[in-house]
Amino acid sequence: MVSKPDTSVTASTPSPGNLGPTAHLSFDRARPSVASPAVAGTGAFAHYAIDSRFRDEMFRSDGTLRTATGRLGTALNNATSEQLMQLQDGVRRRFLHEGITFTVIGKEEAAEQIIPIDCVPRVIAASEWNHIDQGLRQRLHALNLFLKDIYHEGWSLRDGIVPHDLVFGCPQYRMEMVGTKVPHDAYVSVCGTDIVRTHDGFAVLEDNLRVPSGVSYMLACRAAIKQAMPRLYRAHNVR
Repeated sequence: MVSKPDTSVTASTPSPGNLGPTAHLSFDRARPSVASPAVAGTGAFAHYAIDSRFRDEMFRSDGTLRTATGRLGTALNNATSEQLMQLQDGVRRRFLHEGITFTVIGKEEAAEQIIPIDCVPRVIAASEWNHIDQGLRQRLHALNLFLKDIYHEGWSLRDGIVPHDLVFGCPQYRMEMVGTKVPHDAYVSVCGTDIVRTHDGFAVLEDNLRVPSGVSYMLACRAAIKQAMPRLYRAHNVR
């Protein structure tokens, strides 16, 4: 989820129909003065350990909630384990009902499995998301310029910026595309970029430019979380 200052960001639409009983977190009904703030190592997070080697998305290094995760962490801290189990079961059954699965090829036969989903969303502050958004737009623009170049003038190859073998030896390089013009120079219309977060900020692992099927999974995941936590979702001013 992405939010505005003090809040977070996600977008989606709930699917029609009720997929079974949904347990709403206590935050949806409880008064803020009654809700207990979460602290790592106490309460519902008693067994939650912070590893200083990695950046924790929920808590600061001192165990207190980050600004963007304050509402979510408090809601989780005031929910019972039964409520959380019902929430997880609800989003999982939604995926099963909508057929959001993938095929696992085994030794004997193929089996359909539900794509894993966690009922606890990741919250990203609006300021952080704006930074990611600008970076991804710039990156995609650069990728399109690069693809246009190698299928046309090839300056990056002639100037030795990119090794010839790296391009012409790639199984995905298509001679049929040489000299081909595409509308708006958009060789990549949809890009699935894998991003990780470290103490130093955000980093890209890879860009999936061919068939980024994960886009539909992302939208389905957002919709499931929105249905499971409607009031908490609205409280975050999610985009």
